[in-house]
Amino acid sequence: MSESSHDSSRRPPAISKPKLKEGQSVTHQMLEDTAFNHPYYLEKTGGWLNVKIGPILRTIKECSQVALLEVEPDMDPYIKRFSDQGEPLQQRTYDIFLKRLDSLSVDMSEEFYSVITDMLESTLNLTSRRDKRWLWLWAMNERQKALQKLRIKKQRRGDQDDQGDGDSPSTYTPGYQEEEGFGSSEPEDSVQRRRRHLSIADLMNDTQ
Repeated sequence: MSESSHDSSRRPPAISKPKLKEGQSVTHQMLEDTAFNHPYYLEKTGGWLNVKIGPILRTIKECSQVALLEVEPDMDPYIKRFSDQGEPLQQRTYDIFLKRLDSLSVDMSEEFYSVITDMLESTLNLTSRRDKRWLWLWAMNERQKALQKLRIKKQRRGDQDDQGDGDSPSTYTPGYQEEEGFGSSEPEDSVQRRRRHLSIADLMNDTQ
């Protein structure tokens, strides 16, 4: 079912963090098959065929990396995982993340952008200590681990020009239009721009 047939007045459902079995880790496919295998998202994305989850999650990670690099000097170096840092720093980082997402949104189709903001809203879960902002925190931890691996790799090789492999932080480019053609080829009108900024404003207000 296409985005045009999706009822935009419906609120995204609250989605809890998946419970992992021993030895299991979170992957893009796992998120599609479990957490976001929900009628709301299946309808909105055409069963994850019209909008694919891979570029969505990579965009969330790219924005998370930008925020992480900005706050990294203020993080407690003794605390290894970003998700265990203090709440004030997490909130500031989340605001930076949302601003980065907003800046990229002008190059996204409205359909693609709305799936991202809906997934973030679904995973806010502000009243749950375990599930609060779990999708974003997962992305932050993933980018933190990738940066650490890249730095260790550069240190071992002594090569500051090393570009890393695959999904490494240094290979990110905003947009991802070349993968799935999600970039908007038409100029954005004022209604679309206002709608984008309202979505970001709603997310920021929900976290206060």
